[in-house]
Amino acid sequence: MKRVAFAIIIIAFLGNCKEKYVSPAITSPTGYLVVEGVINAGTGTTNIVLKRTTQLDSTAIVFERGAKVFVEGENNTQFNLLESGAGNYSVQGLNLNNSIKYRLHINTSDGKIYQSDFVTVQSTPPIDSVSWQQDSLGVHLFINTHDPTNKTKYYQWDYTETWEYHSPYITYFKLLPYNTSQGIRYAVVRTDMVMVSYDTTIIKCWQSDISNKILIGSTVSLSENKIYLPINNIVTGSVKLGVLYSINTRQYSVSESKYLFLQKMKKNTESTGSVFDAQPSELNGNIHCITNPNETVIGYIDICKIQETRIFINNDQLPYWNYVPPCMQFQIPNTPDSNTYAHNLGLVPTTIADMGIPGPDPFGKPGKYYFTTPECLDCTLTGTNVKPIFWR
Repeated sequence: MKRVAFAIIIIAFLGNCKEKYVSPAITSPTGYLVVEGVINAGTGTTNIVLKRTTQLDSTAIVFERGAKVFVEGENNTQFNLLESGAGNYSVQGLNLNNSIKYRLHINTSDGKIYQSDFVTVQSTPPIDSVSWQQDSLGVHLFINTHDPTNKTKYYQWDYTETWEYHSPYITYFKLLPYNTSQGIRYAVVRTDMVMVSYDTTIIKCWQSDISNKILIGSTVSLSENKIYLPINNIVTGSVKLGVLYSINTRQYSVSESKYLFLQKMKKNTESTGSVFDAQPSELNGNIHCITNPNETVIGYIDICKIQETRIFINNDQLPYWNYVPPCMQFQIPNTPDSNTYAHNLGLVPTTIADMGIPGPDPFGKPGKYYFTTPECLDCTLTGTNVKPIFWR
């Protein structure tokens, strides 16, 4: 009894010590300008993305639209970037002079002016290769590079991955989407009673994604200027390698200052899961608000010639990949009640399961249909059927 009473006292004591914690970050000022990207000194494209910070409990992405953005040289040369999408500003083929320093200049629609520091143009060694290995967990991709001149000691990478996938089922019906209070539903039109043709434009599609982690490396502490690091993992059974997969990897030479900036950002975004992890630190970049020097700006602009390489991985190269589409077919009797029920669930028919009893129609009245979800028939609901120009 004494032990029980003691436990009750401890629980009551702990309960009284509880105090609700409200993070000050959630209510702290927001709307700071975030500048992402690298100025490509070579023949490729320069992409700069402008965003605004939001509260921690918000999932919205606020892009900075309608800004005037240009690259400015110490010799007063100017290269304008055009807004090609929400907050995305780009220009093709700057071909900058290596002997001149440049900076990024931003005029936002609210009249504020932002500038980066003038920085030198850095050379970037080519990528030696992007390699991969398969084990029971999946496919692991690695970057391989080196600099024989030993000038580049700090590296950054990112990538765009693209994969082909196919609809698990085909349909011999034409699907006409329309909005309802229950969501999107589909009117179904029978297009071919013989069922020998189907819509080929909705069975082969592609999806793309970009890297979402900060990938950096350094050779400062190494005896040789060589890099071999993992850059991506694809788990076994992923749709990405269900047919054909491609990854385009970009390599950047960065300054020591930017490397330290990215290192802090990496710790802040990827290692704050417990009190034993690195705690968030202030990010001091090289971009400043000229109209209000006290305003916080997040970002660091470097200039280099970007190197890139693309590889393909075919499902035929992967034994036991075992990709299984998350789709099922349901056999439903051809009655008004069952068809209405399937329709209200958002299901659509694929094929006829049973022709039933012959009638005036020489093919008979269908006795049953196979139904599935629209995404399992029409791959354009989750991707695009426009083949990428670089695809095999």
